[in-house]
Amino acid sequence: MKRRSLLKNSFLLLGLPSKIHRSNFLNIDNSKINWDKVRESFPVISWEKLHLNSGSAGVMPNPVLDYTIEAIRYMNFKAPYEVWGEWQAIKKSNINRIQRMIGAPEQSVEIVRNTTEALNMIISGLQMKENGEVIISNNAYPFAVNAWENKATKEGIQIKKISYQLPDTDDAILNQYKKVISPDTQVIHITHMTHREGHIQPIDRIIEMAHKQNIQVVVDGAHCIGQIPLNLKDSDVDFYASSLHKWLNAPHGTGLLYVKPELVSSLHNHPSSYPGANDKIAKFEHIGTRAFHQEIGIHAALDFHDQIGLIPKMNRLQALKEYWVEQLKEEPKVNVHTNIDPNYSGAVSTLSVEGFSGGQLVKILDRDYDMHIKSVGGLWGSGVRMSVNIFHNYSDLDKFVYAIKEIAA
Repeated sequence: MKRRSLLKNSFLLLGLPSKIHRSNFLNIDNSKINWDKVRESFPVISWEKLHLNSGSAGVMPNPVLDYTIEAIRYMNFKAPYEVWGEWQAIKKSNINRIQRMIGAPEQSVEIVRNTTEALNMIISGLQMKENGEVIISNNAYPFAVNAWENKATKEGIQIKKISYQLPDTDDAILNQYKKVISPDTQVIHITHMTHREGHIQPIDRIIEMAHKQNIQVVVDGAHCIGQIPLNLKDSDVDFYASSLHKWLNAPHGTGLLYVKPELVSSLHNHPSSYPGANDKIAKFEHIGTRAFHQEIGIHAALDFHDQIGLIPKMNRLQALKEYWVEQLKEEPKVNVHTNIDPNYSGAVSTLSVEGFSGGQLVKILDRDYDMHIKSVGGLWGSGVRMSVNIFHNYSDLDKFVYAIKEIAA
């Protein structure tokens, strides 16, 4: 095919959708998702190992992968910045769709590379008084803690660290924050769904409590978009950070920064942004040349997500999680450290085996059972984080259950 013909036929050049059809995933009665067909969309199922670590990074299904590869090709047929100019309508559409998905007002979302980058922009951009306090718990992501500690060293703010073991009740968690709030408290940092136990924390109640005392709340929502329903406007969230490459199955290196519109101007500009852009969320996109095709690939990920639907996807993840937990929760020497109630956890959960560290379990599962999983640790000790995904089936989980039972025997 000649170069000119290839360009003319590119669905990206024409601005066409990513050609993902709902009928691909529906059973013949057009009412239920055919999860076997969904599974077949993911190339990772052909890997020699069983991938149980979507909590660190998800994987793209074939339609999203193909769309993103097409974008890479097209961007290299022409000057990349000319292509980026052509793609602005797709980028704007992606942001608008994400805003609708998470219940966010207009001009509140910017695409970044991951949750960590979004949190860095928020934390470094917050204007706090000297000796102003931020409250952060032992359940926060380590890189977020690093960002706050670096800010404290540079700006003289104070960090109050609290500790509580999960799973716990909403009241108990809320009370942990209430007990340490002082007149100097300016910010509470909380993780929406914790990266270890996968516990969904009561951010709405914490935000309500904080706002009554003029305290702003930074929410780490790395594991939430594409996995659980969100309405950031109703929750009155101040700042929210998430990744799109985890549970939305978007291209790797795509994340989300949310700032309540009236607070955009309160954050320091990104160092390379235009001084006159102080009140515009777009001031956080001025980071120079990057993988533009990744941002455009979000279009196909949104299509794939929409064709399945959030509620069917959420229900499927819950069913898969409950399936393996039910078989292991009464097993001697096996401890599940996640509340599997759908109100308190999603696809991420954690278990430990008495007599084994998390690192040891990772090595054994990889060496003897061809399983890729992540070690984690909490106040309860050391174990592994299990992340089910929509490309798993019950046979996959039977293999995992068998392996854990054999190790624990």
